[in-house]
Amino acid sequence: MTSTPNRLMAAYTILSRLACLGASLGLVLVIGLSLYGWGHSKADVFNMVWPLPVIAGAGALITLWLFRPRGWAWLRWPGIGLSALLILVNLPYAQLVPRPDALPPRSETGEALRLASFNMWNLNRDPDAAIAFLREGDFDLVFLQETGGPLRRVLGTVQDLYPYQVNCPWGASLISRIPVTEQGCDPYQTVPVAFMQIEFQGAPLRLTSTHFARPTRPDLYAYHRERLSLLIQAQTHQSQIVAGDFNTAEHGHQMRRLAAALAPLQRITHGLRTWPSERLAPMPVIGIDHIWVSDGLCASHTGAAPDAGSDHRPVITLVQRCGA
Repeated sequence: MTSTPNRLMAAYTILSRLACLGASLGLVLVIGLSLYGWGHSKADVFNMVWPLPVIAGAGALITLWLFRPRGWAWLRWPGIGLSALLILVNLPYAQLVPRPDALPPRSETGEALRLASFNMWNLNRDPDAAIAFLREGDFDLVFLQETGGPLRRVLGTVQDLYPYQVNCPWGASLISRIPVTEQGCDPYQTVPVAFMQIEFQGAPLRLTSTHFARPTRPDLYAYHRERLSLLIQAQTHQSQIVAGDFNTAEHGHQMRRLAAALAPLQRITHGLRTWPSERLAPMPVIGIDHIWVSDGLCASHTGAAPDAGSDHRPVITLVQRCGA
């Protein structure tokens, strides 16, 4: 008859082997999903939401460290190494750098533009908070998304401060206190885009507000990226600023594709957390709202503003001309 201690040891051995095997298989699946996201935007959401791979890696690492069945070092140690690598690769190091959340200073000489990009959210139940942000911010220009439905009144409410406005299909808008020389929407209505053109320090400056589809709709998501790329390439003879809700976070493979599509513009929003805002979660986790600028433009005081009633936090910056 087998003694109780021997039974317990046998049960622990079986449990340890199953735990190590399950953690290793789970780790393989997680790494496979992460790599699969390179070519599939829907799968890449796993990479964009960085806590998911970090938690998965931490779970596998802890399991493989605690359970040590005899003779299974060949599986445990490579698994521990891969788990640690998964965690290290996906930690949001850029978010550890302090970023301003106060509004950027206003340039008294007019040498810099005080800008914001803000997805106001169609389901916003506190439009007054959005109005307060726009008024108190006293920006030169604001790139807006999701301005339809009950939020239409917001733009009318601030028209005394931002008299130049363009509102386009799918809720893409731009508002400005600076006179505009040209404005409009995507003439083919293929992508949510609103644009304005202003004279800034003696040269034209093109400004574009956009809102991409979610990556869970991969065909439309890729189509928006391609169409915006064409619109940008048609204006490379002049300076440009493109801003909006790109539904693309830094950790995703799709960010590399987006950067290639929007070249030669450069992204200035690094390490920001804009979604979900405090309206939906204790704190934002990822940054999907971005600003891109062309050569010859430099940005400073770039950060994410406090909650303004939406499920996104606004992005703020100060842009001026500099050496190309």
